Amino acid sequence: MQVSIEWLNEFVDISDIEPELIAHKLTMSGLEVDKIEVTKPKFTNIITAKITALGLHPDADKLQLATVDTGNGVKTVVCGAKNIAVGQIIPYASVGSVVFSRKTGEEFTLTPAIIRGVESEGMLCSSDELGLEGLQDEDGILILDRLYKDIAIGQKLEELLGLSDDVILHLAPTANRGDQMSVIGVAREVSALFDRKMNFSPLTYEGKLKGGSFEVEIKDPETAKYYSIGVIKDIKIKPSPDFMQRRITACGMRPINNIVDITNYVLLEYGTPLHAFDLDKLEGYLCVRYAKEGEKITTIDEVERKLTNESVLIATRDRCACIAGVFGGNDSEVDDKTKNIALEAAYFTPHTNRKSARSVGYRSEASARFERGIDLEMVKPALLRALDLITKYADGKLESITETGSSELEPVEITLRSAEVLRILGIEIEQETCINILQNLGFELLGKNDAAAKFKVPSFRAGDVTREIDLIEEISRIFGYEKIAPTLPKITEGAEVSSEEREIKKINELFLSYGFSEIITSSLVGKGLCGEFLCELDDSSSVRVKNPQSEEHTTLCQSLIPNLLSVVKYNFDNGNKNFWFYETGKVYNAKTPATRENTGVEEKRILSGAIFGSINNEIWNNKTRPDFYTLKGTVEALFEEVGLTGRVIYSTPSTAPGYLHPAQCAKVELLGKTPTTLGYIGKVHPILKDNLKLNQDLYIFELDLETILQSAAPTLTKFKKLPQTGIVQRDIALGVDIETTYEQILKTIKKAADKNIFKTAQVFDIYQGENIEKGKKSVAIRLFLQDENATLTDSQIEAEVNKIKTALQNSISGLALR
Repeated sequence: MQVSIEWLNEFVDISDIEPELIAHKLTMSGLEVDKIEVTKPKFTNIITAKITALGLHPDADKLQLATVDTGNGVKTVVCGAKNIAVGQIIPYASVGSVVFSRKTGEEFTLTPAIIRGVESEGMLCSSDELGLEGLQDEDGILILDRLYKDIAIGQKLEELLGLSDDVILHLAPTANRGDQMSVIGVAREVSALFDRKMNFSPLTYEGKLKGGSFEVEIKDPETAKYYSIGVIKDIKIKPSPDFMQRRITACGMRPINNIVDITNYVLLEYGTPLHAFDLDKLEGYLCVRYAKEGEKITTIDEVERKLTNESVLIATRDRCACIAGVFGGNDSEVDDKTKNIALEAAYFTPHTNRKSARSVGYRSEASARFERGIDLEMVKPALLRALDLITKYADGKLESITETGSSELEPVEITLRSAEVLRILGIEIEQETCINILQNLGFELLGKNDAAAKFKVPSFRAGDVTREIDLIEEISRIFGYEKIAPTLPKITEGAEVSSEEREIKKINELFLSYGFSEIITSSLVGKGLCGEFLCELDDSSSVRVKNPQSEEHTTLCQSLIPNLLSVVKYNFDNGNKNFWFYETGKVYNAKTPATRENTGVEEKRILSGAIFGSINNEIWNNKTRPDFYTLKGTVEALFEEVGLTGRVIYSTPSTAPGYLHPAQCAKVELLGKTPTTLGYIGKVHPILKDNLKLNQDLYIFELDLETILQSAAPTLTKFKKLPQTGIVQRDIALGVDIETTYEQILKTIKKAADKNIFKTAQVFDIYQGENIEKGKKSVAIRLFLQDENATLTDSQIEAEVNKIKTALQNSISGLALR
């Protein structure tokens, strides 16, 4: 965006401030100035002239002799350009004029020249030779009458182009600051930065706003909040006044005629896009609506554009008139024959305008403002401003203004506390300074006391100033960030590691100490991958990817096992037959429909792992192979580490997961008021083993890490004096039913034993087979007894063992001592 400092001076007096300082202040406040451009003409003594005749050079085939009328005589110029013709108006440089060399790009003064024996009385100039790059796309002489109408012969070129001594600021407003996309918005920023009075009062209309026969309607309320049409008749299409052309040109637009220039002038001044229709082409009615799929419109660039149901239109009763806030339509545009116009001023909602512009692949100066959000309460004053200019500079007569929707916002009031300003910024800014800054920015002071002040947010900032912190940000950027001394934050307390993080660290250290490696797999699976590894995928609760990259990655994991087994197969196929690894990851299950506040997806952390082969050095020990109890021992060590040993039990599941061996797996449960299944451990199913083409056993586990961490009992290490007496071991052999579990036996022993001398009991042998009754098994248990205060006697030991045996016989059905 380009803004003329001369134009800014109309609203805030900054004539005594250097442009570099203005640019610096604006940049530091958040409105970046990319470039400062001085628009002083780079040429001298160039006038407009008309080509009245063309002839061939007598001694050069590629040169022509152009006769030009300068308004003060006729001159003959030798010219080699191919794009000149009789009747054209071009820039003429006489001897002594300063222009640019096309070869070197440097300035030079034109001197008398004889070219191939013919004297050239001056020079016809291209845009490059005038330092006006980009004014004309065509190579060759600058054809002025293609760009401007009613050009006087002998006119100074700088007057025609509206070039004067001015400074142009090239600005880059941020996406949230639509108010800065106007001269008034930038002037307001400058007013606050330099504490200069802002000279601006929006126009009001005292007459009847409604009247006339023209009708307007918003058919799709989502597309616009307010829509209005000003009908003005008996206009005269002619060039706009010099000041308007000069300012429009300075801001990067090309003057066309008074009506188009006035709409562009108000766009630049107020930041409110307007559009002029030829009233006689509209049939007295316009509406705002979405386009129907397949509708088409020919825009003013004579390109037919196909519309979608995201395109927003201004339409008559039976056809499209223009793309709302984006591009005008060809069959309703203002032309040289236009006598009556309907001038549109509206508030199109940012998100619908952005989609509409994207749907036709076009972005204009208007849409760039609508998509940022224009000032709703400034739409009507902008319309009045344009109508006023049209009556002045197009001799038009205002007939009526028709409107629909609302151009008013609900007031937003915010209280600013001085103590909060100090707390956030770390420096004390006087309350009067804060109030003055905010008032200069357009905030209305509603009241104040010694501790706080209350403000009403202006309509042009309603989109991004909603809280007290936003007011503090406004104060800090205008007051000056450089005035806030850099300081390190005060450290009141050190960082603390949460108990959950400590538990996770202990788990990681445990597995690493046991020889496991940590892996990280994809969070995506597919039905094919799950089916390959005999894992179920519940479609009813799955979270699917809308645009999956492959069939193997269509759904968020419901289990870590499929990807874990995929890693096993990959390693085995590549010759790695000895590895233990584990993974902590998440599984995802859709529980409820998604809302704005909640995705409805349950995310749960899971711990899984695999034992495959031996991690010992096979050269020295190739007979030791892990088994089910190797895996169970690792899992038991995990629960011991997190303090859950006494609350976890292992049992044979009635229904095992499809990927586990039904006779060599265990369900892991956490005891409590309601027992919770933590997961499963066991040997891989023989069918799956064959599918994977493994030649050795694979043991895997998957546990609910979320529940483990929530239930973990933090342990505090305490000093305890070592006992002076030794531990006594006694073995007992029991014949029990196959269904009898170790937990039942241990529970009975603990209940019967003397707590002062009983330490623990362990199973060290289980036997089934020859000499054992069918349906029975032999279990050998080792008891550990110790009195820390005295040495146990044989009689005490014997009595304790007999008590335990009796309790086992009385409590467990079918038990026999061996």
